[in-house]
Amino acid sequence: MLHNFSRIFIILLSFAVYGSSDPNPTLFVEETKLVGSFHENGEVEMFLGLPFARPPIGEMRWKKPHPWMPIPDEEIYVNKFKPACFQNQRIVLWYKRLIQDFGGDPNTFAVPDFSEDCLYLNLWRPKGKKNNLPVIVYIHGGSNKAGWAYEPNYLGHNIANKDFILISVPYRLGVFGFFSHPEVESPNLALFDQILALEWISKYVSSFGGDPSNITLIGESAGAGGISHLIASPLTEGLFQRAVHQSGGSSFTYPTSASEVKNLANEFSKSFQDSSIKNLRTISAEEILKISEKIYANHYFNYVNDNLSLNEHLSESYKEGKIQSVDLIIGSNNDEWSLYFDGNVDIELWLDQETSQEKKVKLLTLLEDIDDPVRKMDLLITAKNFVCPSLFMAKSLKNKGKKTWVYQFNRVRDDELAKKYGAFHGAELPYVFDTHDDWLPTNDADKELTEVIQSYWLSFARTGNPNNANNVIWPEYISSDDSSIVLDTEVLSRGHESSEICKIMDLF
Repeated sequence: MLHNFSRIFIILLSFAVYGSSDPNPTLFVEETKLVGSFHENGEVEMFLGLPFARPPIGEMRWKKPHPWMPIPDEEIYVNKFKPACFQNQRIVLWYKRLIQDFGGDPNTFAVPDFSEDCLYLNLWRPKGKKNNLPVIVYIHGGSNKAGWAYEPNYLGHNIANKDFILISVPYRLGVFGFFSHPEVESPNLALFDQILALEWISKYVSSFGGDPSNITLIGESAGAGGISHLIASPLTEGLFQRAVHQSGGSSFTYPTSASEVKNLANEFSKSFQDSSIKNLRTISAEEILKISEKIYANHYFNYVNDNLSLNEHLSESYKEGKIQSVDLIIGSNNDEWSLYFDGNVDIELWLDQETSQEKKVKLLTLLEDIDDPVRKMDLLITAKNFVCPSLFMAKSLKNKGKKTWVYQFNRVRDDELAKKYGAFHGAELPYVFDTHDDWLPTNDADKELTEVIQSYWLSFARTGNPNNANNVIWPEYISSDDSSIVLDTEVLSRGHESSEICKIMDLF
């Protein structure tokens, strides 16, 4: 009888320690109870749809985000994804096109709900309470017009199960996140969303077992562009220690001017009878998006100097060393622009528009042995928009006294359809997250490369150095030889093959 009583006492004590008999993972942020769920593998806990900001709707539309505050004795179920931020169909169509081109059924792609009420984090962590876990924060791409934090390749369970916390971050998109109306305090609303998310993580991630002094940002495309600006922002000191910058850089080569976005905002506002911000906040999101698609049709939404989140043009911040002191992995893919060619290229015209006559002659001479004009065009565009800014960032942080490593992702999957696009924009993501889509031809070589890339990325996030006992030594970046590592079925270190293009272009 005494033995049974002891067992009952232990069970009751366990309930008191862990909060309840609920089989779902449960924890407290201050005095607010959060109830999550388990991944189907049973080894990872998921807290999906974590509020970090008040919904930016109604009176909060086009305002800097206000932080979500825990409410004592409140219970929140955070076991499913919240809607993605309001957007056009750019990313949906991107996925469906790729799925179809690779021989899959585009109708199998799951399209999320879209809403202005979208500022929610998603967190994956290993099962069971652990302390001081390294934290990875992922910022998605999508040209700042589209995309969401839980696209199929961004799911965090195959990183969390290696004793990491993975958090994916949303931010407002298009005109909802980039609006230079005179009554709006800053047009960089999307950047403020990301900053607030980092502040939330810094404050609360220890409640999930994470180490707030060991945070690594990873971003791809526009998400990498966000990281470029977060490193340059005076508001982010101490919010992260490292960054992985994948396939970004156009913010350096094609900066957005404050006057341009003001003119567009003025044109947009005048599309409505009452152009005051008070009235514009009453217009439906659907109507806002419809009008903005016309006014901003040829505009790339990007951050501008607002003297709040950014104090000067991005390249000037990096040249002058007015950036956060963080270590960096940075790189791009071999065929970044392959998805966007229609089969016709005019290299002479592009060079006339993008370079001087002297540089044009030098570049044509450098690339004269490449017979395929599409490949030649891709090399030039990839260099200007991705490689050259990456090498510039690596050099700038190196000059700051930080450690930097440069990569080039070259893997082309073993399939005739795959050869059409090569190592296309975004092709590295399934390897980073180990989330290879069913429609992608994936074999043992891809699985082995996944282990290599994850080993580099996760070693960097854990220790600040990507090198480990399992892989080829990745040398730190040295600007004199543009040292980098090639990620392919064979992993090797060498000078970056596009460095000569960058030296001729001399962009920075």
